[in-house]
Amino acid sequence: MWMLNPLHPLRSDNPVNRHLPLMIYLMLVLCSVETSANELEIVNIRVGQGDATLIQGPTQSDGSRVNVLFDAGDIPDRDGGNIIRTVLWKRGVTTLDYLIISHDDADHLGGIAFGGVHGTSILLGFNNVPGDSGDDDGNGIEDWVTGAPEFTPDPGEMGLDDDLNVLHFVDYGDAIMRTGVQAIEKYQRFANSMGQRITINDQASVDSFEIDLGGGARMICFAANGFVRGRSSRVANINTPNERSLSFLITYGDFDFLLSGDLIGRSAGSENARVEEAVGNSVVDAGFNVDVLHVNHHGADNASSVAFLELIQPNIAVISAGNHNTHEHPDKEALRRLVDAGVDRIIQTAWGTTEDEIPLDVRDHHAVWQQDVIVRSDGDHYWIETSRRWKAKE
Repeated sequence: MWMLNPLHPLRSDNPVNRHLPLMIYLMLVLCSVETSANELEIVNIRVGQGDATLIQGPTQSDGSRVNVLFDAGDIPDRDGGNIIRTVLWKRGVTTLDYLIISHDDADHLGGIAFGGVHGTSILLGFNNVPGDSGDDDGNGIEDWVTGAPEFTPDPGEMGLDDDLNVLHFVDYGDAIMRTGVQAIEKYQRFANSMGQRITINDQASVDSFEIDLGGGARMICFAANGFVRGRSSRVANINTPNERSLSFLITYGDFDFLLSGDLIGRSAGSENARVEEAVGNSVVDAGFNVDVLHVNHHGADNASSVAFLELIQPNIAVISAGNHNTHEHPDKEALRRLVDAGVDRIIQTAWGTTEDEIPLDVRDHHAVWQQDVIVRSDGDHYWIETSRRWKAKE
């Protein structure tokens, strides 16, 4: 194991710095480390050009943990569903207390779809059918109510045998989701076939929804469909799924982690809603100090606005992007804004496809792991590591 020396307090020359009492220990390890019972874990899964983040609350007295998956990204050439399913299996996660979908882009929900270009659904076991093969519930239907391209599952068989059991699906609702998109329709059929569906798309639901992760840890909703926690009115100019993204703050003791799907804050094309800044104001007004930011929209230029970053002042930024992606994520200027805002480390799950050479002073803060990025916290300190390990030569 290799551990860096404790970092000095960040931005000590900044009079508005809210992080001076906190010393960060950034731990880079080459193997999995056992988690203490009182630790929160956040696994930023290397899913390619998409997003999938597993949140596991502190271990309870009965040995259980609250498990939340935020987004389930998928792209055809990597089969994100299979990647996520394997991560869950290796961690012994057979039940998700909550599965949150930030918005209805395929790289955030496609891992739940099944068949064709969508590959494997995280909800199905390794036999790739609802429940066990055959008519498990005795209703005369084997596995699928309809086959390709719909792949409508038999609801009576979902969650049986080696399936992943989901207790609650959380999203902004079918009424807002786009129609005629196969990945979205497949997601809806699965989400309406098991567990409880929770819709967050108005001011009241944003203001009231949070998840108890156990041991004092919480996930607090801060935005959905352009409504931001604690505001008196909706953010203006909400037009696209990115702008409607759900945003959640994970908080445990003094540790705070913010993730928000593809939420944006800078104008680009038809998108010009300043939702990031509104979320940043709300988070700060609520008294939270963001330690780690899961960077919005894979590090795209229409996110990570100066105003947003100056408000939340994160110490660490994690970016989920895919190698050879055609969107040129992460954007060089977004990386520059993160560094200029005082971010000490930008850690990417993969290289991505940044256009042009990244300046050396930005590289000074840059780390590309080509692997899951795991954040652990006991509520006082936090550690950053990877799940990857290598076998020693014999």
